[in-house]
Amino acid sequence: MSKIRTLNRQFISNFETHKAVTDAKRNLILSILKSTTTKREAKNYLLKYQNQFDFPDLEFAKASSGNEQSTLSRRDNQRDLFIRRFLSNQNPFTNIYDGEEVKLKKIPLRLAIFKIKFPSITLRQWKGIAETFKRLITLGISPIILLDYDHLPTDSFKKNELYMIDQANKMLSILGKPEEQQDLKATVLRNLFTSKDGRISMDSLESILIPLYQGIVPIIQPIVFNADNTMQEFLKCNALLYSLCSALIEKRTTDLLTVEKIVMIDPLGGIPSIERNQTSHVFVNLSQEYSEILSELFIGHIEPKLRDLHVDNLNSMNEILTFIRDKSGNDETTGIVTTPEIMSINNDQLNPIIYNVLTDRSIISSSLPSTNKRTPQVSTTIIKKGVDVQIFDRDSYGRDLTMANLFQDKVVEKDKLVSLLNDSFGKPLKVDEYFQRINDNLATFILVGDYDGAAIITWEHSKKQGESIAYLDKFAIAKRNQGLPGLADIIFKIILQSHPTELIWRSRKVNPVNKWYFERCCGCISSPESQWKIFYTGEVFDKKIDRLRKSTRPQSGSVNIGEKLDAYSDICENIPPSFA
Repeated sequence: MSKIRTLNRQFISNFETHKAVTDAKRNLILSILKSTTTKREAKNYLLKYQNQFDFPDLEFAKASSGNEQSTLSRRDNQRDLFIRRFLSNQNPFTNIYDGEEVKLKKIPLRLAIFKIKFPSITLRQWKGIAETFKRLITLGISPIILLDYDHLPTDSFKKNELYMIDQANKMLSILGKPEEQQDLKATVLRNLFTSKDGRISMDSLESILIPLYQGIVPIIQPIVFNADNTMQEFLKCNALLYSLCSALIEKRTTDLLTVEKIVMIDPLGGIPSIERNQTSHVFVNLSQEYSEILSELFIGHIEPKLRDLHVDNLNSMNEILTFIRDKSGNDETTGIVTTPEIMSINNDQLNPIIYNVLTDRSIISSSLPSTNKRTPQVSTTIIKKGVDVQIFDRDSYGRDLTMANLFQDKVVEKDKLVSLLNDSFGKPLKVDEYFQRINDNLATFILVGDYDGAAIITWEHSKKQGESIAYLDKFAIAKRNQGLPGLADIIFKIILQSHPTELIWRSRKVNPVNKWYFERCCGCISSPESQWKIFYTGEVFDKKIDRLRKSTRPQSGSVNIGEKLDAYSDICENIPPSFA
């Protein structure tokens, strides 16, 4: 009888544990679906992080298995194995196998490295930051914290060291020490790096990886051992950040860890933008915009001391993200520059770091017009190494800008362009008819990446208005990239910058993208008899609009909106279809 009771209690215990695991997973997935905007975003997040979810103290799966080796497909058991390998001086990068000698897929650490400049961070902000770290860990991110002490004088190592120890202890009292039973634990590390002949190297990868495998957040002090003079020295935090990233990337295998985010927490916030009235750039595509933004910082719109700090942040991000892309072969690592106040926000949809983990994009779209009062101002910049952009217009192209010349000069591959258009629109292009129609009135051609996206803008003439108007004829993104965060924003932002005065385009009334278009236009018209919605935007609409069409003498500097809309409708209704 006692054995039956014991088995019954075990069955009930396993059942309750299984229910707890199921409920925890369901609640996590529901919170993810609530925080993401589209199904594609939710799917992309779950595909990447599905093995990262941590449900501590819920060991039903392990307890119900008779063979412990079979549980090596679980995250925590793999991490225990990696720790044992490190401690026994074994190679942690070797493969792992189940009981049947079948090679198992490793569950990598998804790292986010935080460089925190914190002298002005308040206790309230620190508590909010701690909650953000908890949420990130729940979502599968393993944080590493670098402390930025660049503001300290360099004349006294001893005084600075005492100050750093005091600040680190304050952080531990908020985040939680490893020996304390808290849901967030941290440990302070120092002397991880050695400098010799001007080169910085990381001596012990396990000093960082073992705490991460144990669910402990490493806090790294910016101290380096100088092997040339056998002295301890401070290291500039951006140099340490690059050294840490290079050590992790060079020594890792692709299935052991990935650097997902590089986050700079700085009271100054993101990279300032003149276009956005000194608030931050929303998104930076470094491959296209790095030189332009760097030049913008030096034209005198911010004081030199603050400018130099922003320049350091931008240069450091560019150097690190370039290195990671060159080593890994992809552009998945995201840079984020934001403030302590913003990081302390405990809301998935308002905290740009959490939101970026869930969606891989910024809270607001970078292509939203900055002049629109509905567009929020932000203090956070999302940065990617990004994609290469080629822009051909009449000013930059060496000869007459025609599609025939672009094809003939082989700066545009006709077959690839046709394939992109067919793929993006889901139907075959009338190739000869289309290129013949736009050949002589091409205004701008934009090509992104390896035919990942493109835009074709033409000059169209209306009989109802004497001048030519820029018309967005094609806006194409390859289907494989239509969920790629930022790509549509990059292209559309270039479109608006290429033709800031006046631009029109049309879209079928049933097109689900119309809501996205409507947020980026000055206005939209649609006739009940037409299949099209016609969108328009441009600086011309910053002028006073003359709505009184009966007026015989239009006011100086005004826009007769009636005449404009008649011309737009005339153009868009008479352009022949491009696809079969």
